[in-house]
Amino acid sequence: MIEDSLRKLAEEGRLDKPIVLWGVNGMTPEIISWLRTNGYGEKLLFIVDNFKYTFCQQCQGLPVYEPGKLKELQEGSVAAMFAVGKNHVNIRKQLEAYGIGEIYNLVNLSEGKVLASCGLPYHFENRSKGKKYLCYILAGYDPALWDSTLARVEAFQSSSVDYCLVSSGKYVAYLDEMARRNGWSYLYTETNQVCFIQNMAITLHPHAEYIFKIDEDMFIGRGFFGRMIEEYHRIEREGDYKIGFVVPVIPLNCTGYVSYLRISGNKGAYEQRFGRAYRCDFSAVFNVAETAEFLWDTMETFDGMAEKFQENHGYQILGSYFNIGCILFSRSRWLMMGKWPEKPGESGMGTDEAYIYQDNIENSLAIYEVQGVLAGHLAFGHQKGRMMEYYQEHPEKFRIT
Repeated sequence: MIEDSLRKLAEEGRLDKPIVLWGVNGMTPEIISWLRTNGYGEKLLFIVDNFKYTFCQQCQGLPVYEPGKLKELQEGSVAAMFAVGKNHVNIRKQLEAYGIGEIYNLVNLSEGKVLASCGLPYHFENRSKGKKYLCYILAGYDPALWDSTLARVEAFQSSSVDYCLVSSGKYVAYLDEMARRNGWSYLYTETNQVCFIQNMAITLHPHAEYIFKIDEDMFIGRGFFGRMIEEYHRIEREGDYKIGFVVPVIPLNCTGYVSYLRISGNKGAYEQRFGRAYRCDFSAVFNVAETAEFLWDTMETFDGMAEKFQENHGYQILGSYFNIGCILFSRSRWLMMGKWPEKPGESGMGTDEAYIYQDNIENSLAIYEVQGVLAGHLAFGHQKGRMMEYYQEHPEKFRIT
């Protein structure tokens, strides 16, 4: 089958470009041997593999690299091929995300493209300084919180990070002005598609290797960006699993709330009132409206609690679904999953969360929680009415100090 596919590609003139192979498996030597025997050996550049490059540096004399090597190639300059039955969709979407246009599954040459693109018009005020780190903030629908949430990003921003305010489906003058005032970029679309606009935010900052994704209803504290970056790189050096994404401790989060209760000493009180604190989206923290108020009541002020958390050290691996209102991930991880999943005609709300979690599972990637960084989340949607009243009644709790 493999030789038949290679022969067909040769007859159709599709092996005239430089060739990159994907993956090291039992069929790789066969592919390399056929190409060399039939006069295409000089076309072979290298092999890329998500994981095996760590212990397999070459195969049949061809070097094996991580997929980031593909960024060195001019878009459209090579053909890529692989031979697998399992995970073929994941491989194809990753290669497409890297801009490879000619991709051949030698097990099934009839496969077509798998990544969809909405191709929506967008407006971008580019004030990027070409930083290694990017923070894009999805905003536009919770203006009542901005005096606390966006103001905190403004107050605690880091000179190491490029910032981009992002509004999906609308132009917001307040965000435009805030971005201008701080030297941040501003990106908006007229059609609401949150996966498309997130992909554009990353694409329009090509120098960013690490990316914060933050929702407009998240509260951060002093030193947030520096500590998260520091701990991310520590996990890169020490972690037993490759990183899916890294998160702070978030009290109002279906997984993070258990860490918060344990570290802050409130687990017993919570369980006495709401039952066992399990890490899952079926827990009381999501399903019972009063849990949001309980968690915020455990803090005299957010800044005071965030400062206490900075005394903590280390990280832990989270083994369940995570609400991705505040995460840090790498560009290579974004490309590995084929970028955020754009589906024309849909808003993309919630799709990004389910998608990255499923991709973590399929690729054995871990969610790491940094124990020394706290971030606040006001409320889930069905808790929002009650918690907006709470927010207005307790301004001292949320005020920047």
